[in-house]
Amino acid sequence: MKIAVTGSSGRIGRYVVRELSSAGHEVSELDIRDAPMRVDLTDAGQVYGALAGCEAVVHMGAWPNPGHVPDTCTYSDNTAGTFNVFQASADLGIKRVVAASSNQVYGLAGAPPLYAPVDEAHPLRPVNCYALSKMAGEQAADYFCRNFNIEILSFRILGTRTPAELSGDIAQIAADPASSGRLLWTRTDARDVALACRLAIEADAVEPGPYNIAGPRVVLDVPTRELVEQYFGGRTQMRDGLEDFVSPLSCERARRVFGYAPHYAWSVLQQHLEDA
Repeated sequence: MKIAVTGSSGRIGRYVVRELSSAGHEVSELDIRDAPMRVDLTDAGQVYGALAGCEAVVHMGAWPNPGHVPDTCTYSDNTAGTFNVFQASADLGIKRVVAASSNQVYGLAGAPPLYAPVDEAHPLRPVNCYALSKMAGEQAADYFCRNFNIEILSFRILGTRTPAELSGDIAQIAADPASSGRLLWTRTDARDVALACRLAIEADAVEPGPYNIAGPRVVLDVPTRELVEQYFGGRTQMRDGLEDFVSPLSCERARRVFGYAPHYAWSVLQQHLEDA
């Protein structure tokens, strides 16, 4: 299958390219810099040209957080680029797109979740321009799925890091657990996000819409229910599914629809074993 990957040189994109290529797919690498095909996603003509002949798209290209550029650019560039990818895909006959959304749409940087595990039905409470742009991208995806013959899966990705970044990140979480509640004490290996992208593209049948994508467990060696009780208290309703060290972000929908099962269970204990 010929698959375009936008943001191919980014933290996640480069692992998506490797995953798809290793599975035998022909990958078109698209990015505004450091890519075989340089494409500005805010330029619709460039997007149409880059996606012509592709059968699927993994859309990772975006400003990855607020603060890289002025807020007006974060919002306008992300929303325009996403709309252009969806419109070009629909017009070119591309049937499936996986698009990067973010766990930030849940607003956990501003307040604890209303309940845990957090599933895709949790209310959206964006607290910055980046999260707002991702929410707009999801709404655009719904529009295209309703009105065009296309399937778009929006991945609400949580706390993704490369393997080289994870050790230092886990040490910081262990030193100050309270500061990591906004990411639910969970880190997601970029290789697992890449796996989820491949599975979603290859699946025979999927359900369009949002999907949580996260690592399998909290990185601390404290049971998840205890973490939620200690740091969120009565502000978060605890539901079934917080057994052992499982991540408070539920990936059950992704598991059910396209078989997502993360391979990399990073934790403080694993780090100690590797260092021994």
